[in-house]
Amino acid sequence: MSQSEVIVSSDDTAISMGGGLSGYILKNGGVAIREDAQRKLPAQLGDVILSTAGHLTNQKFIFHSITLDYEHKEDFYTGKLVNADDVNKYILRHTVDKCFKLLQALDLQSIAFPCIGAGLANIPIQQIAAVMAEAIAQNLCRTQKSYQVEFYLYDHKHLLKELDYIDIFENFAVRSALAQLKQSNTEQLAEEVSEISSMPSGALPKRDEMNHQVFISYSRRDMEKVEGIKNILEENGIPYWIDKEGIFSGENYKEVIVDAIDIAKVVIFVSSANSNASINVIRELGYAVKQRKIIVPLIIDDASYAKSIRLDIADIDQIEFNNSELAKKKLLTSLAYAMSR
Repeated sequence: MSQSEVIVSSDDTAISMGGGLSGYILKNGGVAIREDAQRKLPAQLGDVILSTAGHLTNQKFIFHSITLDYEHKEDFYTGKLVNADDVNKYILRHTVDKCFKLLQALDLQSIAFPCIGAGLANIPIQQIAAVMAEAIAQNLCRTQKSYQVEFYLYDHKHLLKELDYIDIFENFAVRSALAQLKQSNTEQLAEEVSEISSMPSGALPKRDEMNHQVFISYSRRDMEKVEGIKNILEENGIPYWIDKEGIFSGENYKEVIVDAIDIAKVVIFVSSANSNASINVIRELGYAVKQRKIIVPLIIDDASYAKSIRLDIADIDQIEFNNSELAKKKLLTSLAYAMSR
């Protein structure tokens, strides 16, 4: 059993504690836990009910996460959210946020989270890892207090294989790193966007105004696919720099590109037939290699690398970017690793 002051347990709106982790807690902690929690009903999906820890010797409280509502689930869908996926995200994020608010209010320092909703609520394990990791990291970033956070898996159905555990914790590591990066960059990114949006047409950004971590090297003919890459970066709070047609021109153009690559930690190379035939893209990659930038090639078609860059990046792992969840995850993993160096 965990040594944390609080254990989080998934349950229904009646807090029946009928099985899985909640059943184990009831068996070892006694019916006083359920009786205390039920006195604080009613509750709805996403709520967290505080109760005594009963006979459990290491814990001070149990936080009951409400993940099941057998009677009013349809009302919850139609009244608040669009679909099951939205409901799951709502439950996970609100549970984590409310748990941290309770920790602060009770002046506690340690908490143990399960995979919330992985049992009877049937929330997909990868969604749990992604949403919980981001929510936990964001809550930790917002406080100056030190917390001990445990994350444990209770696979009472014996459905997970060993590789599933590796994938879950890898997802946690990536999402946590990105959430912390997103938190630290939010204010600076807002200032940068404000400055760019107020920039007069044709104005060139100065080096000391740049505050990005990723430079996107691409062909403008591939802009439709590049938009998807930009969306992923924006959703995860990763500041990037990209040249858009019509913004920069004239003799100072090359200086702007050089400055933008110098500032970046990572250069995303959107590899296509168009970009490998572009002299500007080839020059950008050549300079990035010279400056020892980390290059992440995203392959969007079957075109081979241009001969002039093949020797420089042939041994770098490629990501077949087809907008799948796996491709997105590989991109985020690569960026999180590169930006943490």
